Amino acid sequence: MASQNIVAIVVAAAVSFLVGGIIGHLGTGIDTISSSDKEKISIMEKLVADKWESEEHLNHKIIDMVNTDNLRNNLIELAKFPHLAGTERDHQLAHMIRDRFLEAGFDTADLVPYDVLLSRPNRTNPNLITLEDGEGQIIFSSTYQEKPLHEDDSDPEFIHAFNAFTPAGDVRTEAGRGVVYVNYARVEDFDKLEELNVNVSGCIVIARYGKIFRGNKVLHAQERGVKGIILFTDPSDVAQEGVEAQDVYPNSWWLPGSGMQRGSTYMGDGDPLTPGWPSTAQAYRLKVEDAQLPMIPCQPIGYDDARVILEKIGGTPVPSDDWKGGLTGVAYNLGPELQDRYSNYTLRLNTHNVHQVHRSYNVIGTIKGKVEPDRYVLIGNHRDAWGYGASDPSSGTAQMLETARVLTQLISSTGWRPRRTLVFCSWGAEEFGLIGSTEWVEEHVNKLQERAVIYLNTDTCASGPIIHIPSSPLLWDSITLVMKMVPGVRDGATLYHEWEAHNVALNRTPSKIFTLGSGSDYDAFSFYCAIPSVDLTFQRDRSKYDIIKYPYYHTGYDTFYMMDKHVDPGFRIHQGCGRIASLLLKYFADSLIVPYSLQHLPEAMKDALDTFRKSGKRDKIINIYENYVLLEASLAKFADAVTSFQRQLEMRATNLDPVSIRAINDQMMKLEQVFILPAGLPGRPTVRHAVFASSQFDNYAPSGFPGISDLLYRIEELDAAERLKKEEEIKKHISDLTIMTERAASFLQDFHLI
Repeated sequence: MASQNIVAIVVAAAVSFLVGGIIGHLGTGIDTISSSDKEKISIMEKLVADKWESEEHLNHKIIDMVNTDNLRNNLIELAKFPHLAGTERDHQLAHMIRDRFLEAGFDTADLVPYDVLLSRPNRTNPNLITLEDGEGQIIFSSTYQEKPLHEDDSDPEFIHAFNAFTPAGDVRTEAGRGVVYVNYARVEDFDKLEELNVNVSGCIVIARYGKIFRGNKVLHAQERGVKGIILFTDPSDVAQEGVEAQDVYPNSWWLPGSGMQRGSTYMGDGDPLTPGWPSTAQAYRLKVEDAQLPMIPCQPIGYDDARVILEKIGGTPVPSDDWKGGLTGVAYNLGPELQDRYSNYTLRLNTHNVHQVHRSYNVIGTIKGKVEPDRYVLIGNHRDAWGYGASDPSSGTAQMLETARVLTQLISSTGWRPRRTLVFCSWGAEEFGLIGSTEWVEEHVNKLQERAVIYLNTDTCASGPIIHIPSSPLLWDSITLVMKMVPGVRDGATLYHEWEAHNVALNRTPSKIFTLGSGSDYDAFSFYCAIPSVDLTFQRDRSKYDIIKYPYYHTGYDTFYMMDKHVDPGFRIHQGCGRIASLLLKYFADSLIVPYSLQHLPEAMKDALDTFRKSGKRDKIINIYENYVLLEASLAKFADAVTSFQRQLEMRATNLDPVSIRAINDQMMKLEQVFILPAGLPGRPTVRHAVFASSQFDNYAPSGFPGISDLLYRIEELDAAERLKKEEEIKKHISDLTIMTERAASFLQDFHLI
């Protein structure tokens, strides 16, 4: 790791040069120096000290301090009751976390309220899907809560199944027709149906969860003229070892047939009524009807209920086996006709969701930095859950509380204090659209862009044993270094060895850290502010279980029992997560030179452009705009500038003063911000990172140069006038990217040059 070697050389040289030089200037021996001069030397030593390098024993102490019993006890408390955003239990946990921060010795810990639009089902009038026969008799009615299968599964405050921000609605099919199975409701699935002459317009469709964000599914259906959508979890994704009682929860981690995945369908981030601005008392709020929320009703169901509907669909057979799920005896026909014996049946989707403003709290705690208190190293985890939330998010919250205890105990027991300020964030209302974190970032955007060094997100620490840690390329080497320090959570010597072995099993060699897709509270930090961010999770073993998500995701079975019995007995995964988090925070808080790996940024950008070449899109782009080659040339120039910057940093190691060190850190800290488009990506004003952001057509998926991909999408299907307009947008966007890449190269020049 060349960048880390450079940092070590610079640090060692800077410390010895500065302190030695001062002593040499003031006198030949330390005993001859006056008390005031000794104080000056002490101040200088503090300014140039690299506590990560010099206090290595504290790093090992941190590893030993992260305690599995504490983590388990934290999770018992956090997952004891459902805690949907804006409910009384959610507020209680916010106060508890604030109090824990203060008791641990934080310098500040505050509740930060926002009044935001949330969504609820009607508790006394549940959302239902029904089948009626020709005489109007209801012969099937869907369930709206999971069956309690363990003693702690039932709670009167547990929310009915619903998809947040979809409207109240009452739609039904014609007798005997109007139901279409649309696979995963991706764009390509709807395209295939069109190719097969299966018309979804005016129909109710039923789709499997998975592959893409549920909000994209609803949007794609809405754009095709669908009047209602049903989402279900298929056994092929959540019950691969069988659907009998002995094969599923509570006897294993697999999902039983009544499990229903709740979740938001809002395609934006933050409060829907205050886009781009914090939802404070002074904010202008849109009318709900102007908030660009979904327009068609949607309801999730379990696979037991999905079977009842799917087995009655006739019409067109599936185009291939990959459209078939895991329900035995079900053909997964496409429709839109029902089978002949159900020709008088009508399917009805009736929802009663309500949109209403609720108060939601963030908890923000700080440990003040000793040398650079105006530089922030942040960690965040959301608090709200769709139910008990043992994995999502409480495994992350349990870890964050333990990380807070470990670092504050380090202060009280050793006198250590971080060079830079640590900021701990418990976010509210993440599940409804990353609301708490987005509102806070919108409120503090200028301060954060000037002062934030790194944001570490820990949404779901434990849903499996394999570390998954996508991030900004600037952080890749640091993440690798820390993974090599932490003991494994299985049988591996370190987390790095376990991660590498997993990648080998998946034929991913060499092992690679990925950039960030969307889906958690790093979004506003990374995609809006371009602050180097990382998402720390432990996920399923994909070499053993080739599934999209962990089976009990967003269901009533995400319980403490599930975690304690099946996912992380012994809480070693939680411990590994806490150790990684604690060490990463200390590494970035204490290193004299912020340990970014600059060379990976142009490398990752080049990899993204190479995907255009491999897919044939490069030729298409050049046919539209021949100056695309200037973007490639600018990227090569940027890569050379990074190499030159790192070489100069190494050469100047013997004469770096505190002001120069600060300026160098600022150059690196703000490098990604050069790639911010102030107006956002085309058609996406809140996504401003022009190089790395989520895909427009799958909010979960990472994408390099997403604006180019979005603008190219289906361009050949446009009429001449629309295509010409789109081509002009492509030209402008590529020009913007080229100018930003030129700026990035210039940004790394010696700081006296403009």
